[in-house]
Amino acid sequence: MSNKGGKKDKSSPRQNRTDLFKPDFSPHKPVHPLGCDPLHGPSLPKHIVIILGVGPGLGISIAQVFASRGYITASSPEAKIDCEKLSAAFACDALNNESIASAVQEVAAHWKDKKIGTACYNASIRKRGPFLEQRLDQIKEAVQGSILGRFSFAQAVLRQMEKGGEGGSLLVTGATSSTRGREGFAGFAASKSGLRAMCPSIAREYGPKSIHVAHVIVDGLFESDTVLEYLGMPKGSRFPDGSALLPPQMAKTWPFLAQQHQSNWTFEMDLRPAREHW
Repeated sequence: MSNKGGKKDKSSPRQNRTDLFKPDFSPHKPVHPLGCDPLHGPSLPKHIVIILGVGPGLGISIAQVFASRGYITASSPEAKIDCEKLSAAFACDALNNESIASAVQEVAAHWKDKKIGTACYNASIRKRGPFLEQRLDQIKEAVQGSILGRFSFAQAVLRQMEKGGEGGSLLVTGATSSTRGREGFAGFAASKSGLRAMCPSIAREYGPKSIHVAHVIVDGLFESDTVLEYLGMPKGSRFPDGSALLPPQMAKTWPFLAQQHQSNWTFEMDLRPAREHW
């Protein structure tokens, strides 16, 4: 790109696409059927998937879907993954930045001959209440869970991915509150919008380094025993099809993103049930 004086604009390396003028005569790799590609980054035998924020719903489902495909999966002690030979638990407090950084280092040290290739940040603090009744400490917790915790996690895993030299994926779970804060969710909306704002900045910096950053907006009610009980649903029942998010179905999105070829990366997508109002 040149300015009016004929000089090249060096203000941003991303504006000067010199990479386009380095011809490669080797053929492209074959295109596989949907879902059959390996995860972007290290090869299957040495690829570690690390997940922060593993509860009984979406988090455990994400861990399960990666482990079921043969990938080494590191998550919290609460996770009960069927493929135990491919998984390990590491204690981590999402409200403590030092704990987050330490957990990532522990994962890398546990499998010294392997590399962190996919990192999923699924932690958040969600408190609801009238604005004038919300406390400052609740806002701080929400910001810690979504922004500061994610900041520490991203720094730790990106250092590992750069060290590995094979690229990878950093996948972040967001919420509709990042774009449309509902009444009663001021702290949650502030934290999730901050989380979302951080993502494109990291994506633009690390995309050229073969690290895929993606933000997944989750919009809707999760189906779980806790939610069903809270809403007074009969024991053993479920929500009608298309009315609530099903974590095992949602979890398929994460390997889909992590498998994407670097010629075709998704930055942001939303997940919601068919009957959700939006």
